[in-house]
Amino acid sequence: MQNTGAGRRRRYCSTACRRRAQRSRQVRSAPVAAVQGPLGGAVAAEVHRLAQQLVDSEIRQEELGTLLERAEAIRRELDIYTAAAVQDARHRGEKWESVARAAHVAAETARARWGPERVARMMGLHANEKRAAPARWRGPQPVRLADASETTACDAGADALSPAGQLASALTQLQTASGLTIREVAESAMLSPSFISRVLSGDRLPTWDLVCSLGRLFGSDPAELRVLFDSAHGLTAPGRQPVADAIAQLHAAVRGLHKAAKAPTAERIEQLSAKTVSAFAARRVLSGIDVPEWEVLAALVNALGGRPLDFKPLWEAVHYTFLMCDDPRLPEGTAHIAVPEEEH
Repeated sequence: MQNTGAGRRRRYCSTACRRRAQRSRQVRSAPVAAVQGPLGGAVAAEVHRLAQQLVDSEIRQEELGTLLERAEAIRRELDIYTAAAVQDARHRGEKWESVARAAHVAAETARARWGPERVARMMGLHANEKRAAPARWRGPQPVRLADASETTACDAGADALSPAGQLASALTQLQTASGLTIREVAESAMLSPSFISRVLSGDRLPTWDLVCSLGRLFGSDPAELRVLFDSAHGLTAPGRQPVADAIAQLHAAVRGLHKAAKAPTAERIEQLSAKTVSAFAARRVLSGIDVPEWEVLAALVNALGGRPLDFKPLWEAVHYTFLMCDDPRLPEGTAHIAVPEEEH
């Protein structure tokens, strides 16, 4: 290449030389892509969830269209997993030549197919389809012990699902227990089987009216799904209400989360919570007998794969209303409330 001076057109010795110079300028001027990953584990978990849905659909002998839609969802998720796995490998320091050998393609093909900008676009589109924010790589983040019950699930607890995934899981458990097929549910709700399938898989967020209709159709109390619905839609907790209503709403929310976690036994909950929640306490909460102290309730929610911060407003509403009553005695048959002792 010959540069004849500032502001003048560059002259190149050949077309190939011109193209190499253009590529070099593009690389230097391209914006740095947002750092992403490690994403492979999260996408692999989603592949596992979708595969289990396909197995469940086969067991229920659902129509061919539903089966093929589930298979196509798995195929799309596998494409995303491949991109995520390659990006994770690049973050670990692997060279493009190593990636190419693993993928059985040329190094240039690997760069073009899974370059950082392209993967970022893929993840963004994928997140939009799932109605969620794209995952961002931040590296390992330490968790303070004091915050553990507030923000994280037990390492041994139920599989972590998004709020939309928890709502879908609860509806799926109810649908399975009801014995109704996707087609029968769709006919009762006057919707297409494809749409109902997407609601149960978590690909579509239902309205509250549809959640209520499905809950009643499955023989369940829609109130058990309210917190899961609000969390999936990013809604805030309701305002103050009578203590009996607050208690009923809290217990219904815990029962809904229990369904979303595939109804583990009380003994399993004790194990998942590292014995913070005894099997006895778990049974009493799930039966609507007790409102435990916050530490116990948070551990129970964690063990079920939920987010304690979604439940704390309900717990606080119970205690606020109870403590502010002129006559704190509860109606006959109302749950027992564990009131924390005052610090001296």
